[in-house]
Amino acid sequence: MFFFSKLINEKTKTKIQKSKGVGMFFITGMSTFTWILLAYVGLHLGQDYISAIKDVSLNTIVLTHHMGPDRDFIIRVRELFLIVGSLALFIEIAKAATTNKFNGAETLLSFVVAVVFVVLFFMVSWAQNATFLVLALMSFIDATGGFIIELNAAKRDFAIG
Repeated sequence: MFFFSKLINEKTKTKIQKSKGVGMFFITGMSTFTWILLAYVGLHLGQDYISAIKDVSLNTIVLTHHMGPDRDFIIRVRELFLIVGSLALFIEIAKAATTNKFNGAETLLSFVVAVVFVVLFFMVSWAQNATFLVLALMSFIDATGGFIIELNAAKRDFAIG
């Protein structure tokens, strides 16, 4: 009986490990710009369906700090997207530079997300602004940077000649 319970426990552990792997893919395997794109699209399309963001626009003030008699530091939703995009670009380049294995799927996903950014910029009126364009450029920098880093890693791994 002990032998069968040990086999069942091993199968259960592998199933749990596989399910954790799938869940972790959505956090670490997907491009961070995928989440930014989903948040931006959700902000614009979700206003009709989600009452909590009904009055939120790119010009909505998130933070105001009084710095002096005639100076205020203001962060709007548009600047918040750019700040998060800058952090995402840093995270993605760091992920590509520190990975131990060659993972072309992440780079391919990054290129797909960058193309979706550009297509939305040219085809959808609410995406035709400077904030969305800068996020699209950051996404392309992420995709090309990851591709270049992976090519250099592959060149090191395969000695030709």
